[in-house]
Amino acid sequence: MALHLAAHTLSDEPRSPVTNVHLNADATLFASSTVEGWVIYQTNPLQVVSRKDLADSSLSICVPLERTNLVFLVGGPPTPLYPPNKVVLYDVKANRAVAELEFREEVRGLAARRDRLVVALRRRVIVFVLGHGQAGIWREGTYETTDNPKGLVSLASAAGSSVLAFPGRQPGQVQIVRLPALDPTLPAMPPPPSHDPTSAPYPAVSVLLAHTSALAAISVTPDGRLLASASKQGTLVRIWDTQTSRLVKELRRGTDSAEIFSLSLRADGGAVAVSSDKGTVHVWDLHRHKKDAEKQLSMLKPYLPKYFSSEWSHSQFRLPAPASPPSRLPAGTSTATSAPTVEDDVCICAWIDVPPDDGQNERSAPSSDFRSSQLVAITRSGGWFRIAFDSEPMSNADLKGKGRASEQRSGPRIGAKALEGVIGLDKDSTSDCRVVEYRRFGQKDGW
Repeated sequence: MALHLAAHTLSDEPRSPVTNVHLNADATLFASSTVEGWVIYQTNPLQVVSRKDLADSSLSICVPLERTNLVFLVGGPPTPLYPPNKVVLYDVKANRAVAELEFREEVRGLAARRDRLVVALRRRVIVFVLGHGQAGIWREGTYETTDNPKGLVSLASAAGSSVLAFPGRQPGQVQIVRLPALDPTLPAMPPPPSHDPTSAPYPAVSVLLAHTSALAAISVTPDGRLLASASKQGTLVRIWDTQTSRLVKELRRGTDSAEIFSLSLRADGGAVAVSSDKGTVHVWDLHRHKKDAEKQLSMLKPYLPKYFSSEWSHSQFRLPAPASPPSRLPAGTSTATSAPTVEDDVCICAWIDVPPDDGQNERSAPSSDFRSSQLVAITRSGGWFRIAFDSEPMSNADLKGKGRASEQRSGPRIGAKALEGVIGLDKDSTSDCRVVEYRRFGQKDGW
């Protein structure tokens, strides 16, 4: 007797339609690239701004240029829309590519503001000027870096800002360069005829000896005043003053190594959020002073390990495990790798400003600057979490009430009961943060 089973196949296709997620310069928009094009969303409130569906057309990088109709695209696996060594500037309104930049190697990372594009290659960072009209895009200069496989680069984008940060020539170093200050009212000018685009156009004002091992993430505030850095060890985050090159804070994520996915400094420099492959988002209030008990140890600081001198996070959010993909195996069959884990889920964070009553605890003072900001955590598996911070924990009853009130004000969203159904969201790991809204994105219909 023959036993016939339904045909099934195993593949390494992504567990989510989303292959990557990138924020624009001020984090007001984010783009999700998929195996069939891309979608641009407003960060808060979450809604689709534009989308492009293309069969078998995947991207590794998709970065919106501020809040314009332009987006930078780089092809990536499994079926690249463009070669991975090419940056394409696409006009979503005109529905066509308007410019292309080709390199001799794979593009690793991008950063952009209204008048500049910075392309990170494996050992170089190249600066381009984004001109207007006939000026087009032209290459301004090149900087040498150490090995930079993650394409780390950070560019201040607020009006009047000038800071560009990228890895130095040695592991653990950060170079800080000051570009011409951003003036959104003035168009870019064409380059002088004698300019050499293969050299550094502006000198590095400082080189920070940020870490002893290779960098894992860097981020600057929109005004460029502060810089956050983390190494591949993933235990410490350091905050630097870019004007003086002074170490402002040393923050401890944990004692075991972790891969840092993102660093996000609040616009005013008052807080920083860090996500990692531990499935957690750690948040530090940089304006908060250390406790008196910690201050009493200051006289013993020279004799204590650095473990005691760094600050632990003030709030921590544990991401829920991503939903399992539809199985192609016969019923009752499973494998050790069939279910995704929270450690596999890449997460990026963005700070947003909200009205004092939008998900805030009524027992908290609405005038507190820290509580007027919330954090949005966006995962590659398609999760969108809006996180608030309180001085006191909120009960489940309070959360349910808030969920219903929010739904009445802002239209359909997943409220408290649905939040409790998502594994992990009913088990806050600290008393200072809570999820006030949870939604899904990245599906075929845009959500």
